[in-house]
Amino acid sequence: MQEFRSGWKLLLAAAVGTMCGLMTITNYSQGFFVGPVTAEFGWSKAQFFLGFTVMMVSGLVTAPIVGSLADRYGARRLGVIGLLGHALAYVLISMNTGSLLLWYASFVLLAVMAAGSLPIVWTKLVNVWFHADRGKAIGITMAGTGVGAFILPPVVEGIIASHGWRAAYQAVGIGAAVLSLPLVLAFFRNRPASNDAAERREAQPQQWGDTPQQAMRKRQFWVLGALMFLTVFVVVGILSNFEQILESRGLDRATIAGLAALLGATVVLGRLLVGALVDRYWAPAVGMVFFTLPIVAIVLLRGGDLTNQAAVFMAIAMGLAAGAELDLLSYLTSRYFGTANYGAIFGRVFAFFTVGAGIAPPVFGGVADASGGYSTILAASIGILVVCIALFGALGRYPEAARRRPLTPITGESV
Repeated sequence: MQEFRSGWKLLLAAAVGTMCGLMTITNYSQGFFVGPVTAEFGWSKAQFFLGFTVMMVSGLVTAPIVGSLADRYGARRLGVIGLLGHALAYVLISMNTGSLLLWYASFVLLAVMAAGSLPIVWTKLVNVWFHADRGKAIGITMAGTGVGAFILPPVVEGIIASHGWRAAYQAVGIGAAVLSLPLVLAFFRNRPASNDAAERREAQPQQWGDTPQQAMRKRQFWVLGALMFLTVFVVVGILSNFEQILESRGLDRATIAGLAALLGATVVLGRLLVGALVDRYWAPAVGMVFFTLPIVAIVLLRGGDLTNQAAVFMAIAMGLAAGAELDLLSYLTSRYFGTANYGAIFGRVFAFFTVGAGIAPPVFGGVADASGGYSTILAASIGILVVCIALFGALGRYPEAARRRPLTPITGESV
């Protein structure tokens, strides 16, 4: 509890920064814009969502860069720039007059300008401040995405209904910056230096860690990258097609809306639960359990008549998996490669996430169109998740340095 007493303000700023950053705002709001934007411009849904794909795949470049910049110039500085860039890019998106080329270019710009608001930045200081309770702290930080998933839908839908989609893009972008920047500026920083010489000696960084080049020569780096790509491919693929999948099984829209709300709430639970568990148990084993649940859910989904109980289980299982994903991989990055160069290393691992998340929606939709339903892609998802469970087991023991408990929860960056 000592770590939470000394670091709760930083943790609050990190959670709000995550909630108001690029991944949360864009992931959980774009579905509400597709109807109004395509109706005004005459685009197809595929043309609209290609902007999201372009943005996510751009992360292949932006994620490693922003991770390295955070290590070099400080996470707080990158976070502030990212939140401001996110707001400005959303305003620019709202000014489109019907040009698809400009639409795609604006999402590339969003990926660049808002890169500083990615989870790489918010988890960097959290990983260094927290040691004994690191898993819980990461879970709380990443729970910001679940809170955003719960808040955003009614807010965005209400603004679109009252003032149109342009005003909604502007309000969401600027509102996120107004909400998050004061907390980030005030609290997302190093602890003040002590005037006591003994305390200063104790507070010297007790960090260890590989360089990015050393990490990339290790088996665990590529295993984590594969896990990041495969897990997000399945999770985002199913979540982005959630309504269509359940409609194809005969559920009505009201029931689906209730299940979506349940799923969003379970994402928060998944983040907090995983955080608590990895502080006590070997994290790869926790990952095996959490990604076994979607396998059971998909088997039920592909079976006979879909009962209400089975649909509820599917929503809970997918929510827990979605909540576990980034938390586990952030924690595992710090455990296997240390915190000394966490930003640069996690940025490289996170690039796998952006590609998987970017291609999943069109692949799931395209296979469904080609095969006349979602049965084929869901069967493939079961196989992919089985591979993921094996990959978690292949990570092996933590390095010796990670098994030695650090002496003091300090930060090690200049801001």
